Amino acid sequence: MLGLQFFSFSLIFYVVFMSVVLGIAFIVYINTHKPTKTKHGSDDLILSERQQNVSGYISTADKSKYLGAIGTCSTDLRPSGTVMVEGQPLDVVTEGNFLKQGSIVKIINVDGSRILVRQI
Repeated sequence: MLGLQFFSFSLIFYVVFMSVVLGIAFIVYINTHKPTKTKHGSDDLILSERQQNVSGYISTADKSKYLGAIGTCSTDLRPSGTVMVEGQPLDVVTEGNFLKQGSIVKIINVDGSRILVRQI
């Protein structure tokens, strides 16, 4: 009777173990042998067309018109914050100085969406 219990346990263990091994092998096979249009599997995640400014795609609004403008700090600049220029709130950064709310500043550089100010 003892030999029969041992045999049934080892048979169950063998069947479960082989099922797990075959399942893992099947999953690995499916993941490595997917039919793709190209040799790179990540091509579905990458845009194939460029979005150019000439076509009307603009990543940031042009703020170069504010270069040289004078404004008032709406918040403390530590060193970044908000400045009111010509009635428009602008997110700005200082040259490293901390400025109090109400300070008068001049826009000295515009680089994309980064606006650099200096206290006057």
